[in-house]
Amino acid sequence: MIDPITPFKTQKVLDLCSGIGGFTLAHLITGGFETVAFCEINQYCQQVLNLHFPQIPIIGDIHDITVESLARVGVREVDGIITGLPCPPFSVAGKRLASLDSRNLFGEFFRILCKVRPHWAIVENVPGLITAESGEFFRSVLWQFAQMGFDVEWGVLSASQVGAVHKRERIWLIATNSQSSRRDTSWSQRIQERTNLASIGGGDAANCQKHRLTNSVEYAAFSQPTSSRGDDRRTTGLDECLLTHAGLDYWLTSATIPSFSRLTRREVAALPADSQKEYCQLYAEYQSLRRQHKQQLMALGNAIVLQCAALIFERLKTILSQQQKNS
Repeated sequence: MIDPITPFKTQKVLDLCSGIGGFTLAHLITGGFETVAFCEINQYCQQVLNLHFPQIPIIGDIHDITVESLARVGVREVDGIITGLPCPPFSVAGKRLASLDSRNLFGEFFRILCKVRPHWAIVENVPGLITAESGEFFRSVLWQFAQMGFDVEWGVLSASQVGAVHKRERIWLIATNSQSSRRDTSWSQRIQERTNLASIGGGDAANCQKHRLTNSVEYAAFSQPTSSRGDDRRTTGLDECLLTHAGLDYWLTSATIPSFSRLTRREVAALPADSQKEYCQLYAEYQSLRRQHKQQLMALGNAIVLQCAALIFERLKTILSQQQKNS
């Protein structure tokens, strides 16, 4: 059994599927956490991480994460793991193959959790995770956490709840070592309670939507900022307008990339030789900017909302403090 950790001791964090580092930026807001290693496979995102966090090592592939590989980059202590695992296997915008999707990395996440044995973990994903495979996939996630001795709180937060003008709902799971909780309850009974489908709305999608903020293990509602003025009902119309606006892509591009008048082959051939060379060079630079812009938009689109993540870290700090107090 792992000894209770000191809640105000700086927590050593392993950041998986790091993207452009949103999770790490979020815990810098709250304080008390230190990322000791990133894991990110996308080369553009790696460049962003190296730019902003040059002192933090990056392991490129989640399949390469082991105790030994972490030690090789100087990481010998991990208190917690944070991750926004790929969402396409669960998103309502895709085929929702869940466990059958090769992009599902929950298996790798639990492998790492088992090997590294941190005191806590935070997982972020799309709300479709709850209803994937009629709720069975989410139940299996809770089951695996329970088998490894973790209590899990989970809930759905929207970007509009922290002042944004769009929904961007995401599910957040906070898993903490449960050695100090419910000592008088049998292990088998605790696992059964934690993975009871009634706690996640059974297998019915409508019920899952209705009960997604109810008790899944030992759920306590995530705190909300009193200054938040976000309202999903007011922003839905704006979301729909932006998503269907025919000129949105051009507007986004023109805001960040200089305009470039593309010439036909005949027009290029009519230019003096020096001008042809200059034109080709300028066009190549323009195309490079557009590719970078596309990568930037994709990275931002996959990023978490920092203010939401900051709330989760604050909740985690409260849980750790309570564990210390009860131990």
